[in-house]
Amino acid sequence: MKNLSLLLSFLPLLLALAAASGSAGAQTRVKQAQGSWTIENRLLRVTVQPEEARISVLDRASGYLWRQPDRFDWSRSSAFRSVQPMPEGIAFEADFGQTDGKPNTLRVTLTVPAQGSDLRIEADARDREALKADLFFLQPLMLDSPQGVLVVADYCNGHLYPLTMKPFPLEWTNADRLNMPWVGVCDLQRGMGYALIIETSDDAVLRCGSHAMAGAEYAAPQIQWLRSKGSLRYPRRLIYRFASKGGYVALAKSYRAYARQQGLIVPFTEKVKTNPNIRRLFGAPDVWGDPNAWGATSLKFAREAKAAGVEKMLIHGRTTPEEMKEINALGYLTSEYDNYTDIQPLEPGKEPDSTHDLLPDRAVLNADGQRMKAWLTFDKKIQFMKRCPSFWVPTAKIVIPGVLKTHPYLGRFIDVTTAESLYECYDPAHPLTRSDKRQRGAELLGYVRSLGLTVGGEHGIWWAVPHLDYIEGMMSANPYFSWPAGHLIRPESKEQTFDSPWGGKYPTWDRYAKWGIGHETRVPLWELVFHDCVVSTWYWGDSNDWLLKAAPEITPKKDAFNILYGTMPMMWADREGSWHKAREQFLRTYRNVCKLHEAVAMAEMLSHEFVTPDRAVQRTRFSDGTTVIVNFGEQPYAAKLGGKSYLLPHNGFAAKGPKIEQSLSLVNGKPVTVIRAGSYFYTDAPAKAR
Repeated sequence: MKNLSLLLSFLPLLLALAAASGSAGAQTRVKQAQGSWTIENRLLRVTVQPEEARISVLDRASGYLWRQPDRFDWSRSSAFRSVQPMPEGIAFEADFGQTDGKPNTLRVTLTVPAQGSDLRIEADARDREALKADLFFLQPLMLDSPQGVLVVADYCNGHLYPLTMKPFPLEWTNADRLNMPWVGVCDLQRGMGYALIIETSDDAVLRCGSHAMAGAEYAAPQIQWLRSKGSLRYPRRLIYRFASKGGYVALAKSYRAYARQQGLIVPFTEKVKTNPNIRRLFGAPDVWGDPNAWGATSLKFAREAKAAGVEKMLIHGRTTPEEMKEINALGYLTSEYDNYTDIQPLEPGKEPDSTHDLLPDRAVLNADGQRMKAWLTFDKKIQFMKRCPSFWVPTAKIVIPGVLKTHPYLGRFIDVTTAESLYECYDPAHPLTRSDKRQRGAELLGYVRSLGLTVGGEHGIWWAVPHLDYIEGMMSANPYFSWPAGHLIRPESKEQTFDSPWGGKYPTWDRYAKWGIGHETRVPLWELVFHDCVVSTWYWGDSNDWLLKAAPEITPKKDAFNILYGTMPMMWADREGSWHKAREQFLRTYRNVCKLHEAVAMAEMLSHEFVTPDRAVQRTRFSDGTTVIVNFGEQPYAAKLGGKSYLLPHNGFAAKGPKIEQSLSLVNGKPVTVIRAGSYFYTDAPAKAR
């Protein structure tokens, strides 16, 4: 026994020594041979051919060799020279195009850390101020597979774009408008891929052009570095993070690990400690109403909703302080629209408010000397200007405390800030770089949060996650709307076309059907990373009930997406919304979506998968043990879950977890809904069949 006790006392030390030994065994080797350099660790082997300006990466686990295109555009790159070894990698110089006849020379560093599967790349210049051009960077790494897809959260929670598509749906986009600063490439069949993490995404463009590879053409992501206030200003950085299996889910999880290191993963388990009212979001539909009539109807609506069984609700609008207190007492979360970016001239004698400020002095000044324009009304009669972000927090400190003195709001919705691109301001009185602008946005949301409010924003962006509790628009894909959703105009039919106030026309319905709401092309990348940190829902002009007239079949499909992703629905209580036009639909969406959301709101989404080859049947799993299966297909699907069998109809579902069991399945050929959540029970089955 004494010997055993002695051994146990030394066990922690022995384990530490073993761990240290294992860590010491992991190393990066850098070698030069026959005109090439190799950098390798246990998982990767990077080969650099300086004369050909080529880089290839062997993923040892999958055996796949990632190569650059067969043909280069040499006007945008040059041979690598002055190659030097360094710890865990090499450094070299290369020219990336010319400006005024002079080469744009960068010093590039490639490193492969001893641990992990990263290829880290940094670019800098000897004289940053001398670089006066936007630079296309290294050639992309290619996937020559018919099953290859580009994986990206491009102003939505996620898309899969086949690499063989022509024209490619996403050829150019500013990297700062990616909802997460990474884009992935993966093989859906074999599972290998990489996440290209753009560490300095504030001043970058993502280009996904087609390139020749093995006798065919495939799209691949390449980065263009933008100048910051006319020069390079700071080093630029990328990470290629490789995965040998797991496809887009593995890539999303690899970014989540990176986001955690950056302090971006702030889960609800932490957020509710400082603001318990956030819990009112869990299981609440996001509801908007007619601003012109809301004050006379909000309490009436809240009472009616409570009587109808709606236990939680996020309600936007303003009524009397007394009525708001009663709405809060019903358990609802009261919030109000606010916007600090779009401004009109300030009236003499007035102080700045959300939508008025001193013009032109406080508007953004562009590099060309013109003040930046902002929102344009659909009739083109009112042109707002863009308030410089330097004045966001000072204005909010005037507006919000004044409102809270009289109206007991529990939340606040900040429009635009998280939905627009980064930009620069050249006014010497309030200059900003794009990075400064991003920081001003975080400061604004942080200030609203400091007031004890539940904070909402328009569309999601990675840097806002620690400061936001819910996001409107992440479930939608705005670039593919066929109607003016931002102007809250409801289409009358799928065939109706609209002119954009900014010129051109909105996309046709088929684009929305495929990329906006198509279950074959959408994936929950955002939820795989941030589901347990922030609640997401649809855009307000693309809500669950927005298309009741033009496409009523879309409402149950959106409900099914909410159920699959564990997210919050959005609906309208105005004259055209479902509360007045189709109340049973409002209540159906609430029941089917919100009870499940309440159960999984604080859980991480662990996985998403296509169950059937046509991608009609999909499954998600959450960290609390909940599994959800949804059938988007026209034909019924026989599913098994939790030891039970279900025949799922079109947009049918089955979910099972420790806090929830629900389904919409066919029973004797009829659709039947059953929901069990704690003491809550609902079914629309005939009484004799229960």
